[in-house]
Amino acid sequence: ARRAGPVCMVALILLAAAAPWIAPRPPELQEHVAGARYLPPLTRAHALRIDPFHLRIVTSLRATQEGWEYSRGGRRESVRRIEVLGEPSSRFYLLGTDQLGRDLVSRLLYGTRHSLGIAALSVALALAVGVGVGAVAGLAQRGVGATVLWGVDVVRAVPRLLLYILCASLFSPSTLLLVLVLGLTTWTSLARLVRSQMLALKEGGLATAARALGASRSRTFLRHLMPQIAPLLVVSAALRFADTVLLESALSLIGLGSPPPAVSLGGVMASGRSALADAWWITVWPGLILCAAVMALRSGAAELSRFSDPPSLV
Repeated sequence: ARRAGPVCMVALILLAAAAPWIAPRPPELQEHVAGARYLPPLTRAHALRIDPFHLRIVTSLRATQEGWEYSRGGRRESVRRIEVLGEPSSRFYLLGTDQLGRDLVSRLLYGTRHSLGIAALSVALALAVGVGVGAVAGLAQRGVGATVLWGVDVVRAVPRLLLYILCASLFSPSTLLLVLVLGLTTWTSLARLVRSQMLALKEGGLATAARALGASRSRTFLRHLMPQIAPLLVVSAALRFADTVLLESALSLIGLGSPPPAVSLGGVMASGRSALADAWWITVWPGLILCAAVMALRSGAAELSRFSDPPSLV
């Protein structure tokens, strides 16, 4: 049971990474909007090739003497056999389709991949900035460290949502902007964590011996102090990863995420809000996947912390 969290976390990451190879269809593919829109989960359908450039997605297909009878958009229709190119091909929509007839399985796989990728880049950026600023605040002279810490507190005092809305109004939405905004607004707690550890470790035996041998502050930090706090940073980054996935999806849900053709879990949820009563699956499935992803990542981080020894203070 204790290994369930890390196993689920690794499985989720591998599933997202394999999205281009296991997704049934491209996430933006609209084969036939009129026939494929709002199909419920577990729908079996067929594709009739009318001409080399057009398909007709239908359900309840039945062969007749003259051709085919089927349902399309809630109406019974028919087509003569000579008007169809080849035989009908089957379609199966495991989780249904959205308002444009796009397969939800494909969109959710790519959405998970996108959300995890954005979160990973944002956490890496926050980790780099937080460790750098925290190291300066903890190892520099008292006046410099106090000034840096004051700057960290100023950044922490600014409401994040205000920054997100301000950036969305001043700049064109893009994936790069989203990574920068998420990464540069979530590093402050990491900086304070690193600073506290540096204050505790810089007078320890390893740091004192390194300085006695003539090592510079940067070399002392990289070679002797950084390895001691690395386990703590790994656990903190893993927990922050789960929070960033949730935050990225929330921003996409309110329209501040990556613009199309990028697909995110929050964007898929937002696309189904207008049809929640009739097509609940468009919003429910990505919501369930998002909950499962956050729980798996948090559980994996918690299990990881059990194997991370606290940094030595001597």
